[in-house]
Amino acid sequence: MPENIIAEKGQLQHFVMFWLKPQLTKTEIADFTQFFESLKPIKYIKTLNYGLAANTPVRPVTDNSFTYALTITFATIEDHNAYQEDKTHLDAVEKFSKNWYRVVVHDIIISSTKGN
Repeated sequence: MPENIIAEKGQLQHFVMFWLKPQLTKTEIADFTQFFESLKPIKYIKTLNYGLAANTPVRPVTDNSFTYALTITFATIEDHNAYQEDKTHLDAVEKFSKNWYRVVVHDIIISSTKGN
């Protein structure tokens, strides 16, 4: 994508998909929610939501192969960037990264919300 069309101003939505290791027990998978809960106190986060992949109908455009997904809203790209270096975030990644074998991140600048 040409750099001149990448949005740089506005709220940022941070989408993260986690594929947990198949050898984890159901309890270990359930306990992984502590990773997300440990991020909640970080001051740069406006909203944080997470959950297991939904069992929606199979379609060519749907990928439900991940275990958990996380969405975080930041007020600015600068807040997102500060979050990436935040000690609480880094400590959580270090503690819980042994549980996943793949992570995919998508970040977008929010251009509108419902009702606006």
